[in-house]
Amino acid sequence: MRYWVISGCALAMTGLVGWAAPALAADAVKSQPTELLTVPLTGDASREVKVVNVILPPNADSGRHFHHGDQYTTVQEGEIHIDIDGKGDHAYKAGEAVHIEPMVVHRTQNLSGKPARTTELFIVAKGKPLVDHPAVATTGSSSPSK
Repeated sequence: MRYWVISGCALAMTGLVGWAAPALAADAVKSQPTELLTVPLTGDASREVKVVNVILPPNADSGRHFHHGDQYTTVQEGEIHIDIDGKGDHAYKAGEAVHIEPMVVHRTQNLSGKPARTTELFIVAKGKPLVDHPAVATTGSSSPSK
């Protein structure tokens, strides 16, 4: 119990609550993000650059989400799956990288039995949440809320 309280406080302090808080079952495994850097984007005061180290325990699942800017992810260790709307699911192993365009809904999972670690660089709109979740229409389809 103490571990979860400390972990929750650490996530709240990084400002990344919601990063791995998808609308999934209560027992979903969450990733463990650590924000390493946030700075204004040179020449564009409306955007900022964020660098985040993410540990994805086995069975971690981000849920479907999107970002208000570009995401560049490189896998440092292990293997992850990213299901990107319009592109499908793809496995990425250590040493591989992917770019996800702004407002594109995607889901990151660690389907392996081993931990994985990524370093993620975001160039995002200043003042917007780093992670946002698509609104689900009554038909079951989803799209980012703008």
